[in-house]
Amino acid sequence: MHLTVEEALTIYPLSRAKLVAGEKGLSRILRSVNVMDAPDAGDWIKSGEMLFTTAFVMKDHLDMALSTLRMLDERGGAGLGIKVGRYWDQIPQELYDEANRLEMPILELPFEFTFSDQMDALFNAEHTKTTKKLQTVLEKQKQLMQFALRNKESSDIFHMISGILGQPISVFGQGGNVLFHNTSWSEDVLLHQWPWTKSPQWEGFGDTRCFRIPLMDSLGCTGFFKVYVNSPLMLKEEEALFHQAAEILTYHLGLDIQKGKDPSRQHALSQVFTDFFQRELSFHDFMKSCKSYHLTVISTTYQCVLTTIPSEQPSATRLLNEVRQLLIYHPQLQQYESEHFYLADGLFSIFALPEEQTFHKKDFLSSLNSCLSHLTSKTSAADLHCWVSRVKAQPELIYNAFKECLETHHAAERLRMSQTVLHHDSIELFSLFQHLSEEAMRGYYNYVLEPIYGKNKQVDPELALTLEVYFEYDGSINETSRYLFVHRNTVSYRLEKIADLLQMDFKKMSDLLRLKLAFLFRNYLK
Repeated sequence: MHLTVEEALTIYPLSRAKLVAGEKGLSRILRSVNVMDAPDAGDWIKSGEMLFTTAFVMKDHLDMALSTLRMLDERGGAGLGIKVGRYWDQIPQELYDEANRLEMPILELPFEFTFSDQMDALFNAEHTKTTKKLQTVLEKQKQLMQFALRNKESSDIFHMISGILGQPISVFGQGGNVLFHNTSWSEDVLLHQWPWTKSPQWEGFGDTRCFRIPLMDSLGCTGFFKVYVNSPLMLKEEEALFHQAAEILTYHLGLDIQKGKDPSRQHALSQVFTDFFQRELSFHDFMKSCKSYHLTVISTTYQCVLTTIPSEQPSATRLLNEVRQLLIYHPQLQQYESEHFYLADGLFSIFALPEEQTFHKKDFLSSLNSCLSHLTSKTSAADLHCWVSRVKAQPELIYNAFKECLETHHAAERLRMSQTVLHHDSIELFSLFQHLSEEAMRGYYNYVLEPIYGKNKQVDPELALTLEVYFEYDGSINETSRYLFVHRNTVSYRLEKIADLLQMDFKKMSDLLRLKLAFLFRNYLK
């Protein structure tokens, strides 16, 4: 049996029993019932056992009754049931007091029912409860299997699995980053005692318990999965259900990137994109293939990211897989529908931009940086880079987006730029001035920006920040005011003051170009 004493007291005819002491021990687990009236009954008690007695051997020996009660507590017993009316008309007060001190439940058993009546009822109730629980487990296994058979990858997989299990869960990447959780705890609490061993085990967690399972694939551990349960006891079949959920998560989080072993939709699409980018597939056939695989991210406004890691790096395969995991499931990127493919150049990702809100380039880059910050703190990920294209609005521009990612990659190598995330806009003008010396760049931006950044200049920092954000958002006053959380009139006023300091007119293209070049040189030299 796996009942609490409180649950046992709801089962007829034990429900006719009266709890007279030890109320705080109602949560004790009742695993079995022992009927004994021997002087040494306490010596035979096992953990989780409730002792039924008529009090025959202890009716004249209070010390024996107290000793039996204490032995029950020492051995983790569930409680003491006494049939009052045959040898005891009432239970001694001393036994009440000791039971309350030990938080050991004492029950006055109904006189009209035999011990076997009550034991049979408990066993039948436990059998019914276990059968229902097994039926529930079987139904959940079917739901998990149906979910696993869906070919289309879903970023909502965590919610789906948590809903099927009916329990809160948390999912962690292999580096300890929290990919998802629907608990009430902070990430620091969820990662208690990290790093963890790569073996399934139960662990205490606040008022609940959790079952932790490593997500293992052919390449090793791709992360960890935790299920949080309130029940003090779980069937082995329920643990098996958690393992089944972990297998599904392992597949989705750690798809094998070796093309010969990956017959999934992602591999097929990888080949389609490779053929199209190498001009071995016409655009008409490319779109036909995308439609057949239900790829919709290029049907709307989208942006592309190419993630590269030097192939000679021993952990390149693992890191690319971890990046893919982060880009799909990181909370800050959940608002973007996305697709991710392994190409010869690296991991190619397409993000559909939300239609219901104005898209901000800086927001997307900030989300990418935040997503990768935990990963790039590792020494092994120092050479990881994400090259970002411009925003595109037509499917036929997907090739241009890919080329922009490659151009950004190659230009960054020539210009020795080490940023983890780099947008194509950052290198477009740089490439035109790649043969210009650093001394010339420094002299130019010092000349143009000296009234603001020169030595001994007492310029309000808000003015300098406003100018930088204004150029970051390509001269948009509305975007600048939104980013700075100030009214657009405030931005206009600050820009007028800056224009006076710089002796420039921001309505003139020539002055704007001078400032643009000065900021480009300044950022490059920084």
